[in-house]
Amino acid sequence: MGNKHGKKSKQEEVEDNEVSGDDRGKWANPMEFILSCLGYAVGLGNVWRFPYLCYTNGGGAFLIPYAIMLTFVGLPVFFIELSVGQYCGGGPLTVFDASPLFRGVGLGMVIISFVGSIYYNMIIGWSLYYMFASWAKVLPWASCDHEYNTENCYSRKEEIQYCTGDDSTAVWYNNICYNSTYLSQWDVTYPCNGSDPNSETCLSNTVKEGLKNLTAKRVGASEEYFNFGMLERLDTMEETGEMKWQLVLILLLAWVLCYLCVVRGIKSSGKVVYFTATFPYLIIFILLIRGALLEGSLEGIKFYIIPEWDELKKPKVWVDAAGQIFFSLSVGMGGLMTFASYNKFHNNVYRDALIVAIGNCLTSFIAGFAIFSILGHLAFILDRNVADVAQSGSGLAFVAYPEVVLWLEPPQLWSTLFFFMLLTLGLDSQFAGLENIMTAIVDLNPNLRKHKHWVALVLCLAMFLLGLTMCTQSGIYWLELMSYYSSGWSLVLIGLCEAIVFAWVYTAKRLMKDIEAMTGSKLYMHWWVCWSIITPLLLIAILIFNIIDTTPLSYGGYQLPSWAQTLGWLMAVVSVVVIPIFMIYEIVKSYKDPDYQDLTFGARICKLTKPNRNWKPSFEKEAEQKLLKMRALSDKLSANSVSNLGNINPGYEEPHPDKKEQTGIQRSSVMGYDSAAPRYEEPDLEMKETCITKF
Repeated sequence: MGNKHGKKSKQEEVEDNEVSGDDRGKWANPMEFILSCLGYAVGLGNVWRFPYLCYTNGGGAFLIPYAIMLTFVGLPVFFIELSVGQYCGGGPLTVFDASPLFRGVGLGMVIISFVGSIYYNMIIGWSLYYMFASWAKVLPWASCDHEYNTENCYSRKEEIQYCTGDDSTAVWYNNICYNSTYLSQWDVTYPCNGSDPNSETCLSNTVKEGLKNLTAKRVGASEEYFNFGMLERLDTMEETGEMKWQLVLILLLAWVLCYLCVVRGIKSSGKVVYFTATFPYLIIFILLIRGALLEGSLEGIKFYIIPEWDELKKPKVWVDAAGQIFFSLSVGMGGLMTFASYNKFHNNVYRDALIVAIGNCLTSFIAGFAIFSILGHLAFILDRNVADVAQSGSGLAFVAYPEVVLWLEPPQLWSTLFFFMLLTLGLDSQFAGLENIMTAIVDLNPNLRKHKHWVALVLCLAMFLLGLTMCTQSGIYWLELMSYYSSGWSLVLIGLCEAIVFAWVYTAKRLMKDIEAMTGSKLYMHWWVCWSIITPLLLIAILIFNIIDTTPLSYGGYQLPSWAQTLGWLMAVVSVVVIPIFMIYEIVKSYKDPDYQDLTFGARICKLTKPNRNWKPSFEKEAEQKLLKMRALSDKLSANSVSNLGNINPGYEEPHPDKKEQTGIQRSSVMGYDSAAPRYEEPDLEMKETCITKF
């Protein structure tokens, strides 16, 4: 009922909000979900890890194990996470209502997201730092004339400008040109023919060896800028060093950006991803075109794609392919479940899973062409082999590429574009981690939903404070420690547990029926075979290899101390140890639950592996919430207002019309639905009797 202008009064708006319920919200359209998932999956690793893995594991031949592992490892787990999140409308803690005994798996996902978000935002901060530095008239890593530079600092531009010219034997070291003219003053040259003093001057073997040693000691100006200009890195982790205020400010800015993007949950981040998820593709294609026109680019591309078929005989190649797929798709961290939980019940999750997974892999492959064409040009400039300049991780992004842009005109533009691309790649991956943690907190305490902006603020502030260790002079070691241990074998183990729970405990057959209820289409048996057999076996193999292959962490030739390695193992274990801890907690809690009375221990365990009364389709949860709001509202309104409640439509989604009977989901009319009655009352009793019979 509105006023004479057709607008609702403030009181009527309040009443409508109360009736609709303080629900979790939905994506405005399917595109927001797809872009958010694509932005989450496509991260820094697609640019700085996949191309290097492809090159070191057989070039183009690596694409064969990569595609196979996508089909049998990555996509099956990816599909599980999207499906269960969408079905129940909950995050990683809520989805394990399907099997409460394993709720610790969901908590382990949240812990991995929490630790990952802390160090990931420092990398985003580095991208901001380099982007701002790119606006200088002369890029700061272009020369060796800074106070932080060592005598080993080397600038190829300066070498060509001041030293080599046409003298191929000359060496630029410590701002001194060791050419034949300079060396002849120290009687270290001799006539090439041995008799004619007017013949061409040559160097003695001793001097040649000395110059070779000088060349080996040289460190690029871009590498020194990263280690000593920005990080001011110490040689040891035993000393903390000073807190670098520049890094503190840049980390704070990164967290402010994250907070502004997630402050309203998916309502804000869902709009931001239209830019952050698409802009990197524009830059990648620009770099691809520009790189292809550079001299030496073809050699780099050859290194990238020419297949070496013998490499496929090595088990490590297959394990690397599986590991890259697993980590690249961002499975096992709960973010995919969280994003899918905001979908409408009948969203085509099967289609979306294929689009995002395949799109992620194609992005990695295309980015490889852009990166290696540029590395080929760098090798040409430095007169070295592509193998000598190819790097992965931060070495590629913050050392190799900054060196390349010095040779592109204007260098400030290309540097800004690249690091802005890294910023957007990092941000939309960070959105998922933060949204995942916030959703877990709010799902545990729904009263916090209307205060979600405060949850976001407190979370960002806490993680900023925890990240300050990475702003010290030993900060790079802390970042590498968190990155190496927090998302290694523990992440694979979480993924394995997740696959086993939904394929064997909840059962793949039941999961397929749930997906059928959402999409209206039956899945092929391929999915049952993958979920039940192939995927778990491959994950077990990957897990074993990861544990065996774990070696003490080193950075820049420095092996981190034993206490740091121990701390790293503790970070890895904490996300896994919560699984048995929560098993014990659920068992103890069941003794206070009337539904578990008079059950033997075995029957109690059996029942805890079955779905509880909170496991139900998302539209039923929404209907119950709205009914509760309507009943609460009826107590506040006048008798005249109460009589109008029958006209209020709670507006929940019905299951797919063709699948109502097949899914076995019993419905009642909305107004006649007893919200106090459990959705799974009859199946729950049946499961209880089954467990009693077995035990």
